[in-house]
Parts: sequence; C-alpha cells; structure tokens
Amino acid sequence: MAPILNYEQHAQRLLDPELSLQTRLQMVMEVRDSLEIAHTSEYLNFLKCYFRAFSVILTQMTTPQMAENVEHKLRNVVVEILNRLPHSEVLRPFVQDLLKLSLQVLTQDNEDNALISIRIIFDLLRNFRPTVESEVQPFIDFVCAIYQSFPATVKYFFDQPHSTSAVTSSSVASVVSSSSIISGGGAGGEDGNVLLDAAPVTPHVGAGQLNPSTRSFKIVTESPLVVMFLFQLYNKLVQTNIPCLLPLMVSAISITGPENVPPRLKTQFVELKGAQVKTLSFLTYLLRSFADYIRNHEENICKSIVNLLVTCPDSMSIRKELLIALKHVLTTDLKRGLFPLIDTLLEERVLIGTGRVCIETLRPLAYSLLAEIVHYVRNELSLSQLSCIIYLFSRNMHDSSLTVVVHTTCARLMLNLVSFYSFLVE
Repeated sequence: MAPILNYEQHAQRLLDPELSLQTRLQMVMEVRDSLEIAHTSEYLNFLKCYFRAFSVILTQMTTPQMAENVEHKLRNVVVEILNRLPHSEVLRPFVQDLLKLSLQVLTQDNEDNALISIRIIFDLLRNFRPTVESEVQPFIDFVCAIYQSFPATVKYFFDQPHSTSAVTSSSVASVVSSSSIISGGGAGGEDGNVLLDAAPVTPHVGAGQLNPSTRSFKIVTESPLVVMFLFQLYNKLVQTNIPCLLPLMVSAISITGPENVPPRLKTQFVELKGAQVKTLSFLTYLLRSFADYIRNHEENICKSIVNLLVTCPDSMSIRKELLIALKHVLTTDLKRGLFPLIDTLLEERVLIGTGRVCIETLRPLAYSLLAEIVHYVRNELSLSQLSCIIYLFSRNMHDSSLTVVVHTTCARLMLNLVSFYSFLVE
C-alpha cells in the first residue's frame, strides 16, 4: 500500500459519509500498515488526526456485527490499531476516551473485537492508574453481568439444537442493549440483570458467524485476571464487589456441562472448562487475602474442583492450571472440603486425564498432590481406600518413566502410612 502523505486529510476522508465500506476498510488498513509513526515524534499529531475518526467509526458509522463481513472487518482493524497504540505519556490526554470506547466495544460487540478490547482495557488500567480509576467499576459491573448470565451461556451453546442459520438483527439489537451496564449502577444493582434478559436465545451458529461478547467463554476466561489486578490496585473494590461477584463465580464453576459432547461442540466445551478453571484460579487467589469471604462456599468450591477434574478435557494447559489451583487449596483450611471426595481423587484418570501429553507431563504434580491429600486423611481411610493407595503408589515406584522425586514421594507416603498404622496396632 502507498504511504499516507497527509494524515489530517486522510482522517477527514475516513469520515466521509459517502465513502463505501470497502473503501473505508482499505483506508483503515493503510493506517494500520503505517502505524510505525506512533513510535516517532509524530505520535501526538497522529492521535489528534485519527482518534476522533476511529471513535466515530466505532460508535456512529458502523454497528456491531455477528457475522464475518466487511463492516466487521472494518471495526476489527480499527480496534486492532487502538490496541497497538504505544502507552506513553503522549497517549494520556486520550486515555479516558479510549477506555470508554473500549468498554463500549467490550459490552456491545462480538467476541473477536471484545477480546482485543479487554486487552486494551487491561493495559490502560495498568499504565494509567490514577487517570482511569473512575472507569474501573463499569468494567467490574460487566464482569458481574457475564457471570450472572453464565448458566444461560452454557444453555446457549449446549442445550439448543445446532443451527447454521444467520444471526438475526434482533440478536444484534439485544447485544447492543447491554451497553446500559456501563452507565448503570454498581455491582449487584438492577443493571446486573441486563444480560440475562437482553441476550438472545438464538443457538450457536455455524461457520462465518460470531458470538456476542455477552455469550463468550473466551471473554469469561480473560476477565478474572483483570479483576484480580484491579483488586490488588484498589482494595476498596473488594468490599463492594465481592459479595456480588463471589456467589456468581462459585455458581459458574459448579456447572458440569453436557455429559456427551458432540464433535461439533468440542471447541466450545474446551472453552467452557477453560473459563471455569480460570475462575477457580481467581477464587484461589482470594483465599490468600480474603479467606473470610470464601469460607461459606468451602463445600461447593471443593465439589466443583473434583467435578472439573472429572469433566476436564484432555487439554494439558487447562488441567495443569486446575492442578495448580488444587495445590493452592491444599495450603489453606479449604482443603477440608476435599477429604470426603477422596474416592474420586484416587482414580488416576480423574487426576491426570487420559491424553498422552497430560499423562506424560502432569503425573509428577498430580501424584504429589494426591500424596498430600492422603497424608491429611490417613487416619480416616478405609481398608479398601488404603489398599487402593498402596497399589497405586507402589506401582509408581516401579515405573521407570517417573522421576526420582516422584519415587521418593511415593516411598515416603507409604512409609508414613506403615508407621501410622503400626502405631495404631500397638
């Protein structure tokens, strides 16, 4: 593409109402290809010329699309450009408007654009803390809303007949209506119900169609990290938001999903479990500093951990994060809720799955966690449980594919069991 010679004229032409979508897309792609200008002394001039144009394109000249078309591509390229802007002091005068614009895209647009927007939001919150504090609560309100509608999202993907029909205009309109979250009340207010009522019940559509951000497991997956960061920065947010957010998260991780997943929904099922495990990781983070909030949910969280181990797909990254969350739980009093579930945890396929990569990679971590759990419940084990444990760990000691560290863990556990039961006999 030819270089842009005059940024001001180019930006003005972008806003020409007579311009076709295809031409406007071509011009926006020219800006994207010239984005190295943002790393020079011309960055401020670039922002003055283009920021308003990008804002008008996203808020006035186009609407969120639930299908892959030219208008979606145009919005996607604009959001991509905004994501690539350097977060230097030159950007500071535009930060408030950029954050509001990103929140609008996050709450109204499709999954693809919302994922980029949530990265913009995270980077702005991280780099311009005092400037953006007023926009923090609207983001948390949106997170509360998507967790409130999480059960409906699961039904949206798995309980409806699969359809390849296009998303109707009413679906798009209902997604746009969720923008009231940004201007609405705080966590736990009436606006928390917006997504439940507004989100479409249209079943998941086929190739070429896009999910709304309000019905996206990927958005749920990305959200806990940002909330965790915000809680670290703004301690007062914990008191006002945890009472609303925590029960919604506990409810979200307790959903098992379908028992039999058809091949066409395998990707969505993996995304579901990924979102639940990320949520669980956030809850284990809360255990470190806010254990009092978690205590009432001890039993439900522990049951959900085991259910996630049972239903987790053979994704090494998801199962590893799940085991790490379990490891954190074992360092707290919450571990007591796991003890009645020891029979399920003694099943190897529950701990490490059935996939070759999971088995080869996660056995050391899984067996060390199981050994720790067995140590805590050793005085409550039945004869059949004890037999199962001895068989499992003695077999591992003869498995040459396991490391010396694992062999040592197994030997130490069995010696402790022998010593403990010898003491009881005496």
